[in-house]
Amino acid sequence: MRRLFLLLVAFWSVACSQSPVASTEVTPVFAFTEAVVGPNRLPIGIIQNGSPLNDPTAVVTATFFNLDIDKTKPIGTSTAIYFGKGLPAAVYVATFDFAMAGNYGVQIDTTIAGTTAQANVQLTVLERAIAPKIGDLAIAAKTLTAATVTDPLELSSAAVTEPSLYATSLDDALAAKKPIALLFATPGFCRTAVCGPSVKVYADLAKTFGSEITFIHSEIYRFPFGDSFAQQNAIFQTAMNEGRNLTDEERKAGVSDAYYAWKLQSEPWLFLINSKGVIVGRYEGGLTQEELTPALAALN
Repeated sequence: MRRLFLLLVAFWSVACSQSPVASTEVTPVFAFTEAVVGPNRLPIGIIQNGSPLNDPTAVVTATFFNLDIDKTKPIGTSTAIYFGKGLPAAVYVATFDFAMAGNYGVQIDTTIAGTTAQANVQLTVLERAIAPKIGDLAIAAKTLTAATVTDPLELSSAAVTEPSLYATSLDDALAAKKPIALLFATPGFCRTAVCGPSVKVYADLAKTFGSEITFIHSEIYRFPFGDSFAQQNAIFQTAMNEGRNLTDEERKAGVSDAYYAWKLQSEPWLFLINSKGVIVGRYEGGLTQEELTPALAALN
């Protein structure tokens, strides 16, 4: 988990850098922190010549191997779908349904302008997700609303442009038995640099689907956000230097009650919840209207 998160941060850090490292290699990077038994959305970032690729014509194919059973026999292939509009770098989203936990190899073939580069990456698939997964019941945590804070500045680490995102607490929304889109993001302090663009995409989608779906943005950090971010960042740096995951108490420090209750350890995360309170969509990382519009249209 920790290694995948560091790779994710590294990918988006390169995406925002103005000084790319010279390279002739095409390098795939997993833009997610965990894979689990069952269906998975697997966003992949591509680094070409030291810079993140954002090319809708690139073809990215992932072939999967169960290393614990047969390292040479592929168990399935997924051609990734490009999503990059509005993001600092594109993600190419593959999907795969893992039958069992264990160690997997992923052969990633990237074809750019007729030339194919191949890379092999290892992936650990967990029996049980750390973050809630598709099929789980949503956790009825309280989220901040405009009615429960003394100042709107306490709702988000960026300016509130769509008040409807802070009109309803998650627990109340679940009790109302209406479909929910729940976004955990910190636009002012995002380690992966895609929270701000994702909140903008999310707010635009709320204007389209808000009459049928309750949209909720839950800020990750407690107010004052800068102090909480500094506290959590110091904890994270210590754990990283010591080569370990955060303890439960460390994970709780400075973050919102809802973020802690949902056991999240990266950002942003979007969950789609149906009217029965069941999670039917799970998206880690940058969001685009192209990917989410059909999923929201089908949410009921």
